[in-house]
Amino acid sequence: MRELEKLEAEICNLVELSLSDKTYCDQVSFLLSEKTIDKAWKHFFIDIRDYTCVIHSDEIRHIKNEHHDDVYLICKIPYYLEKFVKLERNIVSDKKTGKPVISLIFIKRNENNSVKMVKTNLSREKILRLKTLFEVV
Repeated sequence: MRELEKLEAEICNLVELSLSDKTYCDQVSFLLSEKTIDKAWKHFFIDIRDYTCVIHSDEIRHIKNEHHDDVYLICKIPYYLEKFVKLERNIVSDKKTGKPVISLIFIKRNENNSVKMVKTNLSREKILRLKTLFEVV
């Protein structure tokens, strides 16, 4: 089994556990692949070297509540990070503190739709946290 497939299986397991138990609290973290880092720099001039992607149980439940049918896409995040076609930088306000938060939006196009994945970018910590993920037709 390839590394990408192992990682996707680990994330799918986290999704299942997070959805089956509302008190379950865990996360999967992984370094971004060289392919993702190179593409982000070469095509969009965004430096994400040494960044870690984190997917937490709470974020999974948020996506389930907000974008019910799209929760199954979470398992494919490593694939979407490698195969994205567009990367946008955005600034949003934190709902609790009101402070600006820099986020990155990775977009992967499929035949009939696009998948948008928003990752908040905490640059000092070099962590990309999953904010939301959804399909756009």
